[in-house]
Amino acid sequence: MKGVGFATLKIWTKGTKMATQANSLAQLFTLRFKNRSESQHDFLCYQQGIDVNRPNVYTLAWFAKPVANGVDVDFCWTLDFNFMWSEQGTLEPGITFTANQVLPAGLTQQNRVDFTQAGDAFQFSNQDSTGAEGSLTINGDNSVPKKKAVFGIGMSGQGTFAVDAEPNLAAIFTPHPTYWVSFGSFDQGEVLDIQTLVNTAEVLFPANVYQMTAVLDSGNNWSITQGLN
Repeated sequence: MKGVGFATLKIWTKGTKMATQANSLAQLFTLRFKNRSESQHDFLCYQQGIDVNRPNVYTLAWFAKPVANGVDVDFCWTLDFNFMWSEQGTLEPGITFTANQVLPAGLTQQNRVDFTQAGDAFQFSNQDSTGAEGSLTINGDNSVPKKKAVFGIGMSGQGTFAVDAEPNLAAIFTPHPTYWVSFGSFDQGEVLDIQTLVNTAEVLFPANVYQMTAVLDSGNNWSITQGLN
């Protein structure tokens, strides 16, 4: 069962406006990307700032969208966490993570879940609030085979980080999210090789500021400002 994400997109082109609204009561954050590079690029937004008790953490393309020169795109989200898994086996950079199941989660409530296999079917089960406060815990039980599935967390319905599912092994994710932008050729959910990304920039949201603008200029330089400019 595929989950439905809350992250939303608004696109402006000449004379046309398309918009979708996030169905969440939480504070809405908006990042406006303005492509003024004189070329079409895929706009990428991804997260850093995660502590995980496991090696080989996959960083996912949280948001990616082709954007033509002269076009503005708004990426909107809320600070709502979720658990997710995919029956894809081991991931590597360039492969796209596609979630089979998404569960809403929180850092204090509903912050732990079991990952299990019954017959040939993987699933989350027994979600509760017994995990460490401030963390999100996924417990792979003894039914989980190696190299058959991956699981992780996301924000606002879209994946951010994942690890390989292992039998009798829990993954504890402690997020301190920071937001970064880049550009190139990406698919949403794609496993990123952070070391190979070019022209990255961190987007800092000051206290009580929920709207930021990132402009990519003709020299492929980023300009980050407050508000939707």
